[in-house]
Amino acid sequence: MGTKALVYYTDNTGDPFFMETCRRQILCCMSKYNYPIINVSQKPLDFGSNIVMDLERSVLSIFKQILRGCQETQADYIFLLEHDLIYHPSHFDFTPERDDTFYYDRHRYSVCDETGKSVFYHTDVPSMLCASRELLIKHYSKCVDWVSKEGWKGRWGFSPPKGVPRDMKEGRRETWMAEYPSLDVRREASWSRKRMSRKQFRNPKGHRGWKEVESVNGWGKIKNRFDDFIKDVNTKALKENKNDSV
Repeated sequence: MGTKALVYYTDNTGDPFFMETCRRQILCCMSKYNYPIINVSQKPLDFGSNIVMDLERSVLSIFKQILRGCQETQADYIFLLEHDLIYHPSHFDFTPERDDTFYYDRHRYSVCDETGKSVFYHTDVPSMLCASRELLIKHYSKCVDWVSKEGWKGRWGFSPPKGVPRDMKEGRRETWMAEYPSLDVRREASWSRKRMSRKQFRNPKGHRGWKEVESVNGWGKIKNRFDDFIKDVNTKALKENKNDSV
């Protein structure tokens, strides 16, 4: 089966209560799985094993933080975690079948932080990625080296094996669907665009499987009650985490 770890990366921006709630939910998930958490932040943060990197907010910094986190653990497989996702425990019930493949959990809803509007569409994002440690180190080492010299271009993308020019990409990509979805909260401060309407996509292929819901399976109603929903998640996570270390 192989050992597993979490690499959490953050630029420490965002509403403190919301960010704390996301971390509490990760701890709630780990009460079942107990995978070690490597936390690579840009400011000190009492969460998991914290590594602080004095960096500016940039794509290159994201690559550097992920690489450092992967280097700090000896686990066979790593889940990459971003600071503004609310993860469902079922996301972590997965083991890669191949060490040369990047695996993406596509059971993900984008949730607007203002309206609570929740939408699903098929897409691969690094925050829902699980892959072998060696593959991730190889990929992000290449990203850091190349982007440090040449800068980053949007057409290269974020999601491994993307992140570098086409002729430098290595590794396969496959997908899976966890039993329940995780929630990707879309904020204005998010790196990727806050797309909550099909009209925001230039290519219809970008919103394949589009679905809008008021209640998300496994989480309940979110639309028109986002703030209350976050409070509910926080309260539940606190109750389930007997030893809350956030």
